[in-house]
Amino acid sequence: DIRAVHKEQRRLSIASLEEWIKDLEIKQKRYPQIALRIADKSADEMMKDVYPDTEKVSAKLEGNVATAGIRNTQEKWTYHEYGTGIVGSQSPHVAEALASIGWKYDVNQHGEKGWFYPTGDGTFGWTKGQPANKKFWQALQRAEEAFPEIAREELLREVGK
Repeated sequence: DIRAVHKEQRRLSIASLEEWIKDLEIKQKRYPQIALRIADKSADEMMKDVYPDTEKVSAKLEGNVATAGIRNTQEKWTYHEYGTGIVGSQSPHVAEALASIGWKYDVNQHGEKGWFYPTGDGTFGWTKGQPANKKFWQALQRAEEAFPEIAREELLREVGK
């Protein structure tokens, strides 16, 4: 619940009503910019404590909706986020969307035997998987928690103009 108290007094006349209408029209034109600032600051909040190579997606307007966010730039962070293998299945991600996109743990039925994987430097590592780290999920939670205060600050900033 965001409330901003702003009191305005005007003498009523045709000229003052016209001035008031123009003032309201100007304020209404600034709404998209306010929404963009709120979305952008929410994305800044999401950027705290995320995976390396995470990029901020700058705010943009899509119709009457301002959107912003974060994205990973390397596939390996997807595996870190959601977890893999038998280990991941014992500590799964909380996102309900995983089922809808078909994310599965231990897809090759390695179980406790685990598997070898290329490390990128010509050698191989061994793993039974990894638990879900949930940094993107936590980033979204932080943004949701911070949103009311971010919106309040931006709205009060605008009212102060």
